[in-house]
Amino acid sequence: MKKFLFGLLFLVPACCPFHPFTFVQMTDPQIGFELSEERTDTMFKAAVAEVNALDPALVVITGDLVNWAYSDKQDSIYFAGRALIEAPVYELPGNHDIRTGDPASRERYERLHGATRFSFKKNGCAFIGIDSNCIKNGEEELENEQLEWLTSELSKARRAKYIFVFLHCPIIRQTIDEPEDYFNFSIAQREKYISLFKQYGVDAVFAGHTHIDYTTEYEGIRFYACGPVGFAFDRDRSGYNVITVGREGFEVKYVETKL
Repeated sequence: MKKFLFGLLFLVPACCPFHPFTFVQMTDPQIGFELSEERTDTMFKAAVAEVNALDPALVVITGDLVNWAYSDKQDSIYFAGRALIEAPVYELPGNHDIRTGDPASRERYERLHGATRFSFKKNGCAFIGIDSNCIKNGEEELENEQLEWLTSELSKARRAKYIFVFLHCPIIRQTIDEPEDYFNFSIAQREKYISLFKQYGVDAVFAGHTHIDYTTEYEGIRFYACGPVGFAFDRDRSGYNVITVGREGFEVKYVETKL
């Protein structure tokens, strides 16, 4: 019997088997940003209700959960809305959750939300989330520690059917040579992370931060900057990304919340 079981182990793939599924990316509920806390609460809950109706396998929220990192009221509103999501939720910090040059806001975020990154597999696909704040803010010690972890997780994900990476600030919005600004990575940062993602076969990178939805492709990697659940800069196009993952590929659709 032992010999038979040992033989079966070689028949089991190293990564869990793939099954088609759907997941959702939400971003920037940013409770209190540009609108009242009550209005952004309504917008977040409206999106949550729509997402629940889709019955996704999971939901990823890519940062700016609240507008002010030290607001107990905004935190309470966010947590109440998040609690309504029926699927498993994974979240990342944005620049409004962890303030530039403010370690206390990082400590507060970690106390309330736990880790600032994640890595897991679902239906044969790899999901890896990283904290873009330490990269964008030039916090070398934090970034280097995260980069070592990220490289290790990407290496483990080599046999996944698809590798999806999530962060708050986009690496690029539309083109590799677009000017550096508040809404993207520096040229040097782009080169470093895109090279790493290409090396390990990353399929798509999902971000938020821009409050406008963008889609582009570079070096075989698809980049998405999702529009916000909360206040949008682009003619009130608040919404979320619905990602349908099939055997022959995956489709990303930006869905506007019906408000």
